Parts: sequence; C-alpha cells; structure tokens
Amino acid sequence: MPLRSSLILSFAAIPLTALADPLPTPSPKAPSAAESVQVQPRGDAFMPNSLAEDALQKRITDFNRKQEGLDADLDRKLRICRGC
Repeated sequence: MPLRSSLILSFAAIPLTALADPLPTPSPKAPSAAESVQVQPRGDAFMPNSLAEDALQKRITDFNRKQEGLDADLDRKLRICRGC
C-alpha cells in the first residue's frame, strides 16, 4: 500500500506540461517583397460619363431607395422587444 500511494504522489508532483510533447516552433521567414497588382484594362466599352452609365447608376440608386423604404416598413412592422 505505501508503494502504491508513493507512486501516485510522484505522478501528481510531475507537472502535466512535462509529460506533453513540446510545441513546434515556427521557422522565421524573411519578409517577401510586395506583389505587384495588375489590373485588366476595361477597353472601349466602359465609359464612366456616358448616358448609358448614368442611366444604370440612376436605376441602381432608385432600387436602393426603394429597398431602404421596404426595409424601414418591415422594421416598423416587427415588434422586437429590446430591453424589456
């Protein structure tokens, strides 16, 4: 019995970190040079100040305004209790 209790006490005295495998240390890497960014040319089809582009931007703006109104209506219809 004394042998058994001394064996248990000896294992209890060993920290668990001593039994664990050591953590692998990452190898230091040299900082790499910044990669260059290459942008694809848009060609002649893209004209930012054209009538077609203005019409597209107006449709997007109108759609966003409509969605904001619908979102506001939904928020008013939802009765979410905050802080009750």
